[in-house]
Amino acid sequence: MLTQARQERQAGRDQNAAVYYRQLLDVPEWRQEAQDFLLQFGMKSGNYADVVYLLEVMISGANAKVQLHLLLGQALQKLTDADPTGTALSDIVKGLPFAYSSRLILGRLKEVRGDVAQAMRDYLVAINTANGKGYWHNEASTPPWCRPFVSHALVAVQQYRQELFHTWLEPVWHQFGRQDMSRVEKAVKMYSGEIPKVLADSRQVPSFLYVPDLPICPVFERQELVFAEEYESQAQLIKEELLNLLNSGNTFKPFQEGKAGEGLTKGGEWNAYFFHRHGQDFDVAHQQCPHTSKALSGLPLVNIQEHAPEVCFSIMQPGTHILPHRGVTNSRVVLHLGLVIPQHCRLNLLDVQEITWQEGRTFAFDDTYLHEAWNRSNEYRAVLLADIWNPHLTEEECLALTTLIEKIGVFNQETAAVDSD
Repeated sequence: MLTQARQERQAGRDQNAAVYYRQLLDVPEWRQEAQDFLLQFGMKSGNYADVVYLLEVMISGANAKVQLHLLLGQALQKLTDADPTGTALSDIVKGLPFAYSSRLILGRLKEVRGDVAQAMRDYLVAINTANGKGYWHNEASTPPWCRPFVSHALVAVQQYRQELFHTWLEPVWHQFGRQDMSRVEKAVKMYSGEIPKVLADSRQVPSFLYVPDLPICPVFERQELVFAEEYESQAQLIKEELLNLLNSGNTFKPFQEGKAGEGLTKGGEWNAYFFHRHGQDFDVAHQQCPHTSKALSGLPLVNIQEHAPEVCFSIMQPGTHILPHRGVTNSRVVLHLGLVIPQHCRLNLLDVQEITWQEGRTFAFDDTYLHEAWNRSNEYRAVLLADIWNPHLTEEECLALTTLIEKIGVFNQETAAVDSD
């Protein structure tokens, strides 16, 4: 194949040579020669779509050369001049969803012709994908040719997000009254960047959504947990169901699997048996533990589609250290019910306080404060963990936040970075 490609090239039959070289793109030892020829041939013959496609594939790999980004800019300019409707560019992005540079220019073409909503989504996918690859974070990481496009996209999507979120807030104001939704309104505007995020307590750093003007409560007073006594009255039955699970060989999985769990624990194991997670109910768990399921139904769980709650039996094996980490939002707090608590186990809110679990007793804390936990005993530690609404939120605020977080989640999913792997 390589011999045929070179013969056709030497004979000046570049069109034929290109056919053979395309087949060599999958052969590692000849890939570079094939790429070099096809790029030169595409630019020379005006096959700019082929050049853009090939360059996007090449750039998707690690440590792409600066020259490739510059050549891509030239090819995209040629392609949009030849096809201002963006048809060829749309086909490229459809075939290569991770092609952030092509998607950026496609977004610009859509914006010019008035398809603003889809243009903004293309901009956001392009920006998020490029950022994930280490590009477009600043001028140094942005190729010169696309700096004006990136700068424009950043301003445009910021304004679009704020306007979009306003359209989500309007029915909330209409339903519950704007004055009663002031904390929710501020939370959304802080998230969109319309107003600065000002934290009441610098130790509290949510990674997703911050609701302002709530009382500062790293750990909540018992009287704020109005359900506590009823919940604790069922602790023994809950513990028995946990022990039945453990004794019958049920598998408890790592609390955090995959990339999310890397580096979260040191020594030992942190395992869980889930009743709810990411808005999904685990029916088998509810069937196997009916008393636990009934007890959980009496809690103000955060039920948000594809987001919450997270409810599980949480097991720390001997020697486990859960390293310092933070939660995503102060709109929810984490409730713990102690079930099997040996000595030398602690939950530590750094710069706040250490908490010792007690069997049959519950407490709630704001996990947006940096926190860690350890089991320095020779036995396992077990608690029932559940996400509940922040007790200081009103029922109306909880309903409004449920709707808004679901909308934000869908929007973020639609505009998430695209992996090239």
